[in-house]
Amino acid sequence: MKVFALACLLGLLAASSASAVATGMSPVTRVVELLKGLAEQAEKEGKVEEGLYEDFVCWGKSIISQKTASNSEAESRIDYLETYIKDIEAGRIVHPFHHSMSVPCSAAE
Repeated sequence: MKVFALACLLGLLAASSASAVATGMSPVTRVVELLKGLAEQAEKEGKVEEGLYEDFVCWGKSIISQKTASNSEAESRIDYLETYIKDIEAGRIVHPFHHSMSVPCSAAE
């Protein structure tokens, strides 16, 4: 950004030298005016970048909140399913498909 600003300054100095002679401005006055213009431009660009950064931070916080919520939901589902599997293995819960599979074919007729 500093290199760009310096290049702009040099370009403006070269371009405005002919017009400055016609208006009677001294070289120091021309440089001061150019620096004021660059300062205003840098201020505007800074505000735009600040707004973009704030939007990015807001987006990041939103994504983190969503992911945290979905992860906690998934963890509670995992805990529930692990408990359910342990209950089935311990015989406290009989899986609904277990009965239909254990019935012999001759008894079903």
